This record gives sequence, structure tokens and C-alpha cells, in this order.
Amino acid sequence: MKKIIFFLRFCKCLVQKYYYGLNFVHKFAYIAFGSDISKDLIADSYVYVGSGSVIGPKVSIGAYSMIGPKVMFVGDDHRFDLPGVPIIFSGRPSQRSTIIGRDVWIGAGSIILSGVSIGDGAIVAAGSIVTKDIAACEIHAGSPNRLVRVRFSSAKDKDTHLNYLKREPEIGEFARKKV
Repeated sequence: MKKIIFFLRFCKCLVQKYYYGLNFVHKFAYIAFGSDISKDLIADSYVYVGSGSVIGPKVSIGAYSMIGPKVMFVGDDHRFDLPGVPIIFSGRPSQRSTIIGRDVWIGAGSIILSGVSIGDGAIVAAGSIVTKDIAACEIHAGSPNRLVRVRFSSAKDKDTHLNYLKREPEIGEFARKKV
């Protein structure tokens, strides 16, 4: 039964990749239907993108990361500094890359501005607006984002976790149901 469920999930992921035209998304990444995804999205294995999310160009998401529903990756897409030219006719600057590390959790309804980097193991609280980079294993919230606390209580725990994330992604025992 478990093999059938795994196979069906795998098939659903392939259908989603085809539906969205995503050539740089790992076969085990899951993108919920109802999202607006740029075709150049790079997503590693075991990435989850919630429904209603909007992911603009030049976004990269590391393995194990979870993007909640209605999260938006936007910005840097209009010029507004040309005197005598309405913004709608001003063109667009070149887009900056947005990098989301491994094992990042971005809560529902958050907005991530273009050009931001979010480090491995970081957490972004629901409804936050991320305007500046977030270091590894930090928890940020608010508008604009600010540090709330660190994820682990000791430097040793943080290093252990970050070393684990350097390994090749795997499903691991923690994801299997215990009976």
C-alpha cells in the first residue's frame, strides 16, 4: 500500500511539473495547483509550495523547504526614477535573484522581496514581509522582517543541523510513519 501511495504522489508531482512547464524542479518537489509559478523556478527535492503562491522569476528553493499557501516572491519589476515618464511606461530593471536555503519554512501569506537570501534552516512567520536577508537558523517575523529568536538553543545544535543539511537529500526515517 505504501508503494502505491508513493507512486501516486510521484505521478502527481510529474503532472504538476508538466502543467507549470517547470524544467528545473526536482521530481520530488510538490507544487500545489492554483499557484502562479515562473518557469525558471529552481526547486530541489522535497520542496513544498502551498496553493495560491506567486513565485516570480529568478527564485531558487533548497531541499526540504516549505512555502506556505499564498506566499508571494515579488518586487524589483518597475522603474519609478525617470522624470516625466509614468511608471507604467518606464520599463523594468533586470531582476535580482532570490535564494531560499535548505529546510526553510515560510509561513502563509508572507511576501518575499526580490534579491533577498534566506539561510538554511530559517523560519519566516506567517504574514511577514521579508525586505532583508535572513541568516541560517534564525526566526524572523513582521513588516519589515526582524529577528525574533534563533531556532536552536546552542551553537552545537545549529552546527549539527547545518551539517545534516549539507548531505544529499533523502526521505529519512523521520518521514516514515511509526506504528
